[in-house]
Amino acid sequence: RSRKATTTITTITMDHVPSTSARFASALLSPWGKVIAALVCLKVFTYTKIAYDQMDAEYSASLSSTPSDMTSNPNVYNTNQLLYSNDGQNPLPPLQAYETSSINIGNNLNIDNGDTPGFVQFNTVPAANDNNQEAANSAMQQSMDEIQQLQQKRQQQQQLTQEQLKKDNCQIIYILGVEGAIHHGFTPILEALAKSQVDPNTGKAYEVTYAPKVLRSALFGLYQEKRDMDDPTLIAKVFRELCPETDDGRTKRIIIEDSSFPSGAMDDPRSYRIRRQASWMTSTMEEVANDELAINHPVNLKKFYELYSQHANVQFILLNRPFLETMASHANDWGEEVAGRSNMIRGFMLILKRFLDHLRQEEESNNSGGMRGGNKKKVLSTIVCADKIMSKNYESDYEATMARQHILDYLTKFLGWPSSRCPECYNTWKESKKDPAKVLGEKNLGLMLNDMKELEGMWPPLDVIGSGLPEQQCSL
Repeated sequence: RSRKATTTITTITMDHVPSTSARFASALLSPWGKVIAALVCLKVFTYTKIAYDQMDAEYSASLSSTPSDMTSNPNVYNTNQLLYSNDGQNPLPPLQAYETSSINIGNNLNIDNGDTPGFVQFNTVPAANDNNQEAANSAMQQSMDEIQQLQQKRQQQQQLTQEQLKKDNCQIIYILGVEGAIHHGFTPILEALAKSQVDPNTGKAYEVTYAPKVLRSALFGLYQEKRDMDDPTLIAKVFRELCPETDDGRTKRIIIEDSSFPSGAMDDPRSYRIRRQASWMTSTMEEVANDELAINHPVNLKKFYELYSQHANVQFILLNRPFLETMASHANDWGEEVAGRSNMIRGFMLILKRFLDHLRQEEESNNSGGMRGGNKKKVLSTIVCADKIMSKNYESDYEATMARQHILDYLTKFLGWPSSRCPECYNTWKESKKDPAKVLGEKNLGLMLNDMKELEGMWPPLDVIGSGLPEQQCSL
């Protein structure tokens, strides 16, 4: 009854009350508890087996439903089963049957590839049946071949465009004309026009070279050049010096040559491959034009064009001066008889005419359709009439100025240059004060007038050069 006794009894009573877990364990250990546990385990096993049997049946059914054209192909995998991510909860969409063109093994999905668990990323092509497989492969190969051909064609076109740019930016202009055609008066005009040009694409001024030593040695054999004109090493040297590829050919370079036909003297100390021949003075016009030495003096024009046009944009300007003025310009030089000199000069006129005929044929073979001189056509030659530059042939300075500007206009268009504005182009022009009749004398004047008749219809070669502008209507 004391406080102490009551507390002791309570403590003893609480310590001996069994817990729920202890009661459950005690029940399982009893004979009836063991029987009940065995029955529960049997029930769980039974339901588990039923579930697995059902899954096996579904799997077998899915395999039996796979088309024969899929299962017969060892490279075709049936992937209709659901794939699960690592958490095993979120199924991925079912896939169709695919031929595996490539397989990348990753580490995101628990798909066993035989060695390492990972995921399979299919770079695939839809599976085809056996009957269409060969046709599909053939079509794919054809498509690949066409793509490859297009790529090759594009690369070739880019290369050709680059080569054409380099070629266009290396421009050789030969001022053709017989001896006495006033080269010394016209060449400075063309040179000044070239130096006034600025490339609109690059902003660079044209680089202009007149009568370069390396070109004259290659064409004419000057400066003791012993190699033949068609020697590849000689040609390579010319372009290496005149049009170097220091900036991928983007700088426009102009080379001007104006050696006359014929050139030099019979006893000229310069080393021409073929010198001026005394026999030309005693030959007829046709005999000179057919002479092999004359055709190759100072250069064979056909060979020059064929060799150098492969590497450069080669064009020709025929400079024409009235015949009597041409003959009077060198009437007293080298002690040549005027009548013999006339035969020689007219013979070279015929050589130039035949070459221009050849160029016209080249134009027709290289161009398709359109009028000569059109924007899309490559024109190889044009003409400049010296008498259309001379102020004495106009009634006013204004008319002379306008005519000279028109000459610059069509030259600029012919050469493909951007501007014909050149106020200083005619600053060096000086007109001859000679009177041809007085220089030639009455006797020789009569002979020259007769020789002129043989040139009618042949010279100037307007049928070859073209006669579109009044400034191109040269006087004989």
